[in-house]
Amino acid sequence: MAKLTLLLATLALLVLLANASIYRTTVELDEEPDDNQQQRCRHQFQTQQRLRACQRVIRRWSQGGGPMEDVEDEIDETDEIEEVVEPDQARRPPTLQRCCRQLRNVSPFCRCPSLRQAVQSAQQQQGQVGPQQVGHMYRVASRIPAICNLQPMRCPFRQQQSS
Repeated sequence: MAKLTLLLATLALLVLLANASIYRTTVELDEEPDDNQQQRCRHQFQTQQRLRACQRVIRRWSQGGGPMEDVEDEIDETDEIEEVVEPDQARRPPTLQRCCRQLRNVSPFCRCPSLRQAVQSAQQQQGQVGPQQVGHMYRVASRIPAICNLQPMRCPFRQQQSS
């Protein structure tokens, strides 16, 4: 009787593990953006004026000046995300406020892809950009959601190459 109970318990555990791995695989596949989702994200990017305000923030902040000068002390490359979040939106520079407003109108799923497009547009407008500055532009863009207090708080951009 003890052997039968042990066998049934082992069998139940195997079924449970198999079911859990099937679920995990399904979740991973659902997170892959399909053509429809990518098209929706492109549409949202276009609808929100191609995140022009965010492009300005990315360009100027990556160059170390512009409308970000008055918050430069609050937003430092070495700061942790928790220290970067500014609860008082009225204290943000107007360009950053517009960027946050535009990004807020983009669905959470599309925010990182839209910021990636904003960096690419900013690169094209700026002309020849070195790989170090491109990397800095992506680091700036990855932190904008946290600064705007939006989800996801950070976009996990991999190192991008200038095209």
